Amino acid sequence: MDALDVITPEKLISLAEDKGKSFKSIKTNQIRNFFSAVISIKNKVQMMGIYFKENEVKSDLLFLKPKIAYAAGRQPKTVKPFKEFIDETIDAWMKAADKRKATKNFFILIEGIIAYHKFHGGD
Repeated sequence: MDALDVITPEKLISLAEDKGKSFKSIKTNQIRNFFSAVISIKNKVQMMGIYFKENEVKSDLLFLKPKIAYAAGRQPKTVKPFKEFIDETIDAWMKAADKRKATKNFFILIEGIIAYHKFHGGD
């Protein structure tokens, strides 16, 4: 995956739809648990405003990896591909030079996946 600060909006939305569709076998409550952690991070970033703290965001995103690993350990067939994608997405954030833009794109991507998961009939 490209660094999250250089990915185009078109590719971001296309990726969100593709992944939302491919993860439709994941139960909504599993997605919701992960998504609530993402929303907490998003709210924290919004409160930072101009005082964006890259190291805090980095820590928060990295802590998502064990959270999703736990879910993948419980439901390996359905959640493991989602975990692998989330790990790849967090790694793409790490590669980004512009962390603010990468953070914004991270939230757009995750929210898009959730929307398309529901749209394509996710459980």
